[in-house]
Amino acid sequence: MEARFPYKPRRHQLEVAGIIREQLRRRNVVLEAPTGFGKTPVVIYALLPFLERGGRVVWTVRTGNETDRPVEEFRVFRERSGVKLVALSLRGKRDMCLLARRFGDNLDYDDVSYICSREKNRCPYYRRLREGVNLQPFIDAGALTYTYVYEKASALGVCPYFLQRELLKVADVVALSYNYVVDEGMSWSIRTVFPFKESILVVDEAHNLQNLNLGGDTITEGTMERAYSEALEIGDSDSAELVRYTRERVKEKYSGLQEEESEVFDPEELLPQGFEDTLENALRSGEAIREKRFREGKRPQSSLYHFASFFKAAVEAEGIDGIALVVERNNGRLHLSIWDMRAGEILSEVWKSFKRVIFMSGTLTPLEAFAETVGLEDYYPISVPSPYDETNASVYLVRDLTTRGEELSDEMAEKYVRAIAKTLGRVRRNTAVFTASYRIQNKLLEKGLVDTARSLGYTVFLERREMSGVEAHATLQRFKSLAETGSGLLVAPMGGRFAEGADYPGEELMCVFLVGVPFEKPTTKTRLYIEYYQRLYGEEKGRLYAYVYPAIRKASQAIGRALRGPRDQAVIVLGDYRYQHYMPLMPDYVRELAKPITHDTLDSIEPPWERIRL
Repeated sequence: MEARFPYKPRRHQLEVAGIIREQLRRRNVVLEAPTGFGKTPVVIYALLPFLERGGRVVWTVRTGNETDRPVEEFRVFRERSGVKLVALSLRGKRDMCLLARRFGDNLDYDDVSYICSREKNRCPYYRRLREGVNLQPFIDAGALTYTYVYEKASALGVCPYFLQRELLKVADVVALSYNYVVDEGMSWSIRTVFPFKESILVVDEAHNLQNLNLGGDTITEGTMERAYSEALEIGDSDSAELVRYTRERVKEKYSGLQEEESEVFDPEELLPQGFEDTLENALRSGEAIREKRFREGKRPQSSLYHFASFFKAAVEAEGIDGIALVVERNNGRLHLSIWDMRAGEILSEVWKSFKRVIFMSGTLTPLEAFAETVGLEDYYPISVPSPYDETNASVYLVRDLTTRGEELSDEMAEKYVRAIAKTLGRVRRNTAVFTASYRIQNKLLEKGLVDTARSLGYTVFLERREMSGVEAHATLQRFKSLAETGSGLLVAPMGGRFAEGADYPGEELMCVFLVGVPFEKPTTKTRLYIEYYQRLYGEEKGRLYAYVYPAIRKASQAIGRALRGPRDQAVIVLGDYRYQHYMPLMPDYVRELAKPITHDTLDSIEPPWERIRL
């Protein structure tokens, strides 16, 4: 049995695999294990007997971009352990449609679905696929990543998306984004080929489940402006008047909102009297605009259609407990959102549609709270101790820094900049400053963080709200490229794309400085979330579940970026005295190693690599 594990086993790996295998016979499993443990190969190893008996596995990840990871791990099992299984990375039509490329870039899922529904029967790529494709070369390859399938399909001149559908029939494992499981409208397309009831579901990075906005939607001031222009352009004066009236009502009622502030809105107060027929007419006009643009070979998008469908959904959602209709100001513009907070209620039904479910993450503490908030009842909890000690990490809790309060004062922001400077001057390694929010981040920049870091020889990289995926990837690669000189400084919010999900092995990141505790700003939106959870779980638990635990998980995720394996070393600075109150929720090595310090003595910290080189 052990010989089939493709790596030299780390501490607890085979033991945990055995426990998972045993427990899956009768219940679900929740696995919390630290970064560097090797959760993916352990879970695959545990599932091998089930797969070899003809069982199937659905492996879900947060985004489509991450679907290749488990497939690459299955490749290792095929090459080193002789496992003859087919694992498929499945991506949506937006990534896989060859025909859609002629309609331009930046198409979203709805655009490509629209194009496919209209052109499918005339599409040359789909027609060639229906004529037949030899699947044997794919079965022989076994580990079918997104790129592999896309390139092979392109070379054959067949549709990559529907080739995936054919490959689903022969796959033992499919890796896909959460949406294909939790969204009823998308999951049916998988279930019909890959029966869920006979499959084990793996939920990777499961700490993200609580924040899923299932069925939510957002429009902005920009959406309304474009919708108005579209209605005028096609001569639909009734729809133009509907949008104009609503846009003016939104501005009149909410123009006083400050950045990141929010309020509840009533859709019927923003729409004119007798709006029902006019809204349906706007929906039809929006659909006609999509059709016209499609015929012209343009992106089949319509802001008028989005406006009308949003308000139709908002009117239907009004009054449903667990759905909030919220208007907030972000980046200077008003955003109206349908926000569905009912993760536990909706997800509990999803889990029942599978044979068993494995949830895994490095940050699920406390496990009971996690299970309750995602609607999980019958499960076996596994918590793996971290492999890190004083040879891996030096952890400091700064007693005289905090972001507590409505605003970060100039004096405290300047203290933070000095503290970060002292830390940078001491460690001389690639460092990440992860902030409690963009608001805090901007305050540090205002107080000269960039110039201060540059004066110490660091190149500074910033995460921005409006960053595209391509730009973010390029930024991350440039930061990582400075690992050898240790002269990169990454500044990003906790909970953002650089503080969660990104890997920084070895010397790519050797110091993490947390600026504050990432509690949500006490806005109307935050209050609604806490109140909903308090109705579900009681006053005390509700506040912990909705407000405290998610914040500490974000902080723990950020800390975990620096330690990806047992030979990694890092300095961790907890830059807020309030972390001492939440130590029981922090990773075990943080609890054990944290030393108190003041901001003006951070130049005396002792990096672990000066004690021992691993």
